[in-house]
Amino acid sequence: MKLIGVVLKHKSGRAQEAFRELKNRLQSKDIDYVLILSRKGGLHDEAREKIPRCDLAVAFGGDGTLLFAARLFSRYNVPILGINLGGLGFITEFRESEAVECVECFLEGRHTYEERMMIEVSCGTGGGIQSRDTGLNDLVVNSGGISRLIELELSTDHTLIGTYRSDGIIVSTPTGSTAYSLAAGGPILDPVTDAFVISPICPHSLGARPLVVPSGRSIHIRVLPTDRPVTATIDGQVAHELTQGDLVTVVRS
Repeated sequence: MKLIGVVLKHKSGRAQEAFRELKNRLQSKDIDYVLILSRKGGLHDEAREKIPRCDLAVAFGGDGTLLFAARLFSRYNVPILGINLGGLGFITEFRESEAVECVECFLEGRHTYEERMMIEVSCGTGGGIQSRDTGLNDLVVNSGGISRLIELELSTDHTLIGTYRSDGIIVSTPTGSTAYSLAAGGPILDPVTDAFVISPICPHSLGARPLVVPSGRSIHIRVLPTDRPVTATIDGQVAHELTQGDLVTVVRS
């Protein structure tokens, strides 16, 4: 029996309504599903147990809902179908009216996959790694609270790129190159490009420009002496507070 994971935008009546027709179709075909709301916090036990066994995940919402779904399902190689209920919908490809047809195409084997690169982000100190997360779009290291410049040291593998006095640094995947990185002046990459984009945010230097580096390299961002709060954020949804000397490492997931 097929098992479908359904991710709904949290507190969205429209997402609930959009899912209703698909729910009826799945029930008519005796296909099981597990329902997940895109909110912070832990999953209920049923979802945690069923996610690894899903054949397909369907995300009803905007790009943020799909980013949430990607972190849940990617580790189990579950394909994700994005149904756009948001605004721009860069990565939620299909319209609400196409949801049932798209799922039926999948069930009948009339579909193709497009693979997207993800990142793995680890944050740590001299004492070792404190956290590790995955993301589909980007990592942002920036200052919190009052807007003031911070100093960040950037290197790839064992090569020092330089020190940036800026509002922060973005490391994005090709998928994320159309998000915050684009707004910060970074280039748009074709989704299948095997590379990262590193974009400084409002750098206090005429020579600081976005960089495109191969995805086989590891990218390291170290927080230099500061008395200001610094935060590492993955996909705009998972955040970690950083202090002086902390190191953030990005590699291809």
